[in-house]
Amino acid sequence: MSKKFKVKTAAVFNGQPVGSTIELDEATAKKYEALKYLEIIEEVKSVKKTKPKKKAPTKKTNSKAKAKSDK
Repeated sequence: MSKKFKVKTAAVFNGQPVGSTIELDEATAKKYEALKYLEIIEEVKSVKKTKPKKKAPTKKTNSKAKAKSDK
C-alpha cells in the first residue's frame, strides 16, 4: 500500500491554484517536490475501514392482535 501525502502547491498543478492543499501518492509527491511544484506538508495516516455493525432487530407489534386483546 503506497503512502499518501498532503502537499501544498507552489504552482498551478492539475488545475488547482497556487497554495491549494491536496493529497497525492508518495511517488508523485516526491517527484514534483523535486521540481519545486509542491511542498510536502505531512503524511496522511491510513484509517482502517471497519464493517458497520448490524442493528438489533426491532420488535414489530401486531396492531390487530393488540386490538382484539383490548376488547
